[in-house]
Amino acid sequence: MMVIIDNTWSIFAPNNTLASLRDLMDEICRQICEYRESVPIVPELCLPTAAKEISLTPLIMQAAYNLHRNDKAVFWPVSEMTATRNDKGSKGRIDIGLFSKRHATFIECKAVRSSATNSNNNKIEKALNIAIDQLLDIDMETLLFNSPIETKNNIRANNKLVPMVAVNVTCNKNRVENCDRLFAEKVDSIRDNFYDSMIVQVKYRPHLIRYSNDMNLKNEDRKLMSIGHVFILKNIQMRFK
Repeated sequence: MMVIIDNTWSIFAPNNTLASLRDLMDEICRQICEYRESVPIVPELCLPTAAKEISLTPLIMQAAYNLHRNDKAVFWPVSEMTATRNDKGSKGRIDIGLFSKRHATFIECKAVRSSATNSNNNKIEKALNIAIDQLLDIDMETLLFNSPIETKNNIRANNKLVPMVAVNVTCNKNRVENCDRLFAEKVDSIRDNFYDSMIVQVKYRPHLIRYSNDMNLKNEDRKLMSIGHVFILKNIQMRFK
């Protein structure tokens, strides 16, 4: 069993899955660990531990801009992109778009909490399937309506639809001494369950977080701790009419 030291991360990408996003995910993990160290007083304000998708978008955008400044990426990020849904013809949004002259990657984010002691990953799988359905329901032509024909053809040939689930891994504070082992076991169960996906794990120093039954408790009286994150990213084929 591997031992995970505080504030470390790893990326597992079988068959080089989503290699173009490796630098982005590496930077996201670096930011999470930096935030955890720099703002230890209020980690919930700067980490995506609320199990809400809205906490992920600014993190991804900042990581994308950081890569640009360090000349490590060839795409420009866009958030909250308006698009048309195929099913009802209504307006929808895509969380993140990464664009270059020849490539487009569209990312739909979901966030869930899951106990490190729970090997049942059904909640994670459900969130991933919802993200897939939302991506496939977007009329991609409406995103490219003002693009030259060459650009449209390039993006059709060089594109990615990426559902992403951020799993906030938790444990009870009376088990935190075993958090390295528990986190490693949780990562292993996720890798087994989503063997064809990119799996990104980031382990940081445990901190107390809120959950539904203790909203009025003082911080030191809470029982639930966040011990790390696991990101699951899957590559699915874009559909055009």
